[in-house]
This record gives sequence, C-alpha cells and structure tokens, in this order.
Amino acid sequence: MTQNKPEHTASETLINIMLNDEHISVSSDSNISGLLQQQGIAANSVALVRNGTVLPKSRWKETLCRTGDQFEVFALVAGG
Repeated sequence: MTQNKPEHTASETLINIMLNDEHISVSSDSNISGLLQQQGIAANSVALVRNGTVLPKSRWKETLCRTGDQFEVFALVAGG
C-alpha cells in the first residue's frame, strides 16, 4: 500500500482518526472511499474494519469518517 499525504484547504474542518494504528487528519466530510483514495490505497483490493466492525464495501461511499474513528485496512489475498 502506498500512502500519500492528504491535501487540505484552509477552510476545511479536519478531524483526527486512526488508520492502521497511525494518527491522521482528514476533512470532516471525507467518506471511506475518499479516505482510501487520499491515502493511496486501492479500494478494490482491501477489506476495512471500522471501530472493530467490518464495514461492507457497499457502504464506503455513504459512510463519513468521524472524530476518533479507528480503521484497519487489510489486503485481500486469494487462496487458502
């Protein structure tokens, strides 16, 4: 996974979240899809846990990040 620094404007409200045990700040209007895009994470190859619960990919666009959210992103691996 490649991580890029998010770009924010001075008028944005930033919130603090945890992503894979790392503190980051994101815009308060960031959804999960936007968060992954900002961090350079390919959404089609990962699963995501938010605050201890798996969040289905179908809900990533509608789910906004909230202050204190803790996200864990896992790379999907085929096989067994």
